[in-house]
Amino acid sequence: MKLDAIGFGSLNLDEFWEVDSTFLRAHGLEPGQEYLRDVEWFGRIYPELNRAGRLVAADPGGSASNMIAAMRRMGFRTGFYGTIGEQDLSALRLHELGEPEHLRVKRVSTPAGRCLALIDREDKSRDRALVILPNANDLAGANEPDFAYFEQAEWIHFTSFVSSKPLEAQMNLVRGLPSGVRISFDPGAFYVARGLNELKPILARTSILFVAVEELSQLTGLADVDEGASLMLTMGVSTVVAKMGAAGIRAFQGDRRIYQPAIPAERIMDRTGAGDVAAAGFVAGMIRSLPLEKCLELAALAASRSIEGYGRSCYPDVDFLESFLTG
Repeated sequence: MKLDAIGFGSLNLDEFWEVDSTFLRAHGLEPGQEYLRDVEWFGRIYPELNRAGRLVAADPGGSASNMIAAMRRMGFRTGFYGTIGEQDLSALRLHELGEPEHLRVKRVSTPAGRCLALIDREDKSRDRALVILPNANDLAGANEPDFAYFEQAEWIHFTSFVSSKPLEAQMNLVRGLPSGVRISFDPGAFYVARGLNELKPILARTSILFVAVEELSQLTGLADVDEGASLMLTMGVSTVVAKMGAAGIRAFQGDRRIYQPAIPAERIMDRTGAGDVAAAGFVAGMIRSLPLEKCLELAALAASRSIEGYGRSCYPDVDFLESFLTG
């Protein structure tokens, strides 16, 4: 059976903690940023979190995982490729990513990846600092990619890993995929830090690049968003979707430049994964052959819906998509 989308990225267990701004500052953490920390750091932080913070939710996460979970909830046929710790199998709820026969998730003895979403309880915008412990994700792509599996997808959504091995696997995959399989790519902070040259093989094959404006500037060395997006287009990217958080989304395609304002949410509980859900909405619009403007609107509306609850609790569903398409 043809799949609409397959995700290739990290599988994490996300924990959402409310903390004071003084706690964040004491640990050198800034809302809106992502950080990589080791096992020892996590071991030290938990006693402090239990004293000074409040655990408000826990849910499966990971950028590609969130995107695929949102697409599946909207009714698309999805799959996933990654690595999971056996002890965390039930907690990661793989059924949210696709039917069992459509998943290629390797089980290992290493624990699953962890992500602490530390939310500043004093911040009305509910921004958060993300702290990552890769764990089992470092082992993703250790074997030769199953090309037959990926060739059944209309779209493959790539997101970042910390280790080099999974990135090498993603590059090997794009070199061997038939042209009919389209790539969407959200490099995130960890891949952007590697630099433009290292990402060129994937960018040259990317149909949609999802990138925060700050990351686009870091990646290209260009402060102007239009100039940075234009550079990406010359490198082979077909469409650049620049994420601007509360300022909205911009799309660049050929000579077209389109702006979509953010759509206010009824309430803001947690911004974690909003960009991933926006990517799901945009790709959903592409699959449904919507005009670029409507793809952007769907992306913004899906992201707005997602931040009304913690984790995946308020992700858009089939009724949401059908209401948008018929509204």
